[in-house]
Amino acid sequence: MAAAADHTVVQVDELVETGEIDPETVVTPGIYVDTITVVPAGRNGQ
Repeated sequence: MAAAADHTVVQVDELVETGEIDPETVVTPGIYVDTITVVPAGRNGQ
């Protein structure tokens, strides 16, 4: 869906440096991301 969107917003628990996570765990490639919103774990109502 992100590839077809005009604007893609991603909500994350924390920002990490390149290479800190396994690329196989990435759901939406960064090329499709326009905005990143950081919401610490426990603060997003889940």
